[in-house]
Amino acid sequence: MLLLASLLAAGTAVFGIVFADANADGRREPGEAGIAGVVVTDGTTVVITDAAGEYRLADVTASHVFVVTPGDRRAVGSWYRATAARVDFPLAPAPLPTRWRFAHLSDPHVEPATAARLRAALEGAAGRAADFALVSGDLVFDALRADAATARTRYAAYDAVAAASPVPIRAVIGNHDVFGIDRRWSHATVGEPGYGKGLYEEREGPRYSAFNRGQAHFLVLDTVGVDDTRYYGLLDEAQLEWIRRELRYVPAGLTVVTVGHIPLRSGALALGYAAEGVARSLLSVDGRTSYPHVVRNASALVDILKPYGWTLALQGHTHVAEKLPPDGGTRTRYHTAPAVTRLPQANPPSGFFVYEVEGGEVNDGELVRLE
Repeated sequence: MLLLASLLAAGTAVFGIVFADANADGRREPGEAGIAGVVVTDGTTVVITDAAGEYRLADVTASHVFVVTPGDRRAVGSWYRATAARVDFPLAPAPLPTRWRFAHLSDPHVEPATAARLRAALEGAAGRAADFALVSGDLVFDALRADAATARTRYAAYDAVAAASPVPIRAVIGNHDVFGIDRRWSHATVGEPGYGKGLYEEREGPRYSAFNRGQAHFLVLDTVGVDDTRYYGLLDEAQLEWIRRELRYVPAGLTVVTVGHIPLRSGALALGYAAEGVARSLLSVDGRTSYPHVVRNASALVDILKPYGWTLALQGHTHVAEKLPPDGGTRTRYHTAPAVTRLPQANPPSGFFVYEVEGGEVNDGELVRLE
């Protein structure tokens, strides 16, 4: 572990190949050719594979390297790998029918006693023929105020359900997935292993990413800002710059779907704002005062995505099912999934959305209730 940390601090030169894993066994065998034009990244530098399927990242200091899968393939094993001198990505064929579906779940808040509810939601998504499920944050009951042992136990409970899921999952970081920052309760120390977003990245992988499926490009966002002991809605500049770089390899006009936890836009939170009052509702960070439960710089993402067909922004956090239509000549719909959890503060209905896709068109989704 210390050797890996020292290598990452110095920067690691990473080389690898993305190849067509015809039999999906994770090993490159004779006849399994490299795939050209696939994006590989460490979350900062973004490159594409050459004609032989090879790529190089010169100076990687991140813990992970990951692949942006093409629309007709899936990563065998994991879409991200620990940083090393050689990192290969086997991709198996994954054709889609003309019409296909995906599910959007949010806020399962898993701990050992409540894991069955997420399991039921994923089984429900599979029963509706979802190709995959997006789980938009607050994966665990709470890590903000938990000590390390409790936080890890809750993550282990979530991971056990995810590993047995009948549909592939792409997870999103939520505010309750950030470990230990409310130190009044967690008694965590800033430098301890996993503090902040480190535990999420250790267990679930990079905090932001992208993938293609069919004729749509999915951007997985980290919308959680941290100011010492508090969280608020933010797209940090490192992430925004990575999105700009990654989108250079996405054709203008292509359908884009984003998914994050804290909403980019929401009307439901007006109820909470009124209940909390101005003093509790506003947070000042770096000289700017904003409402912490929406992303304070969502307009930056709007500007970045103007050349693309950004049709749907998926989000969670509020525990309220909400669909906001496009605003002022735009085409972006803002959909907040209800909570999977049945925590006392969750508002009915509990459930998730299932969307149908045909070509580059994504429908308005069906609410599936969890009883």
